[in-house]
Amino acid sequence: MTKPAKRTQKDKIGIYVKRQAWLLLFIIVIACVIDIVWWQGELTVAKSAATGALLSYLTQAVFAGFIFWYTGYRARKHIVNQLYRGQVAKWLLTALGFALIFITVQPLSAPALFIGFMVMQISHSWMLWYIR
Repeated sequence: MTKPAKRTQKDKIGIYVKRQAWLLLFIIVIACVIDIVWWQGELTVAKSAATGALLSYLTQAVFAGFIFWYTGYRARKHIVNQLYRGQVAKWLLTALGFALIFITVQPLSAPALFIGFMVMQISHSWMLWYIR
């Protein structure tokens, strides 16, 4: 006998998205401390890490918005379509965001930018694994 599907965990995901906002703040503070200690307050690393983490956070929030636009069994086709739309929007925003960052933000530390982005991506993957 099969079990019915679990209800959406929209509330739990909202809580974890808020926790990621705290992680974003933590990344910014740690990057500022590293910048002040090693580079005597230039804040290039902090600005770059914060920008990368913020880009990741915003694209994940847009994706979550697309995912939870529709809920329920009757909206299953809409939900699948929203998954595809959300993923495309996330990738486009990520590519455009990186292009915009590299064009406009000067001075920039590319390793710090990618580290900030990757830490947020890893935290998002961990969050999904934990909810499961």
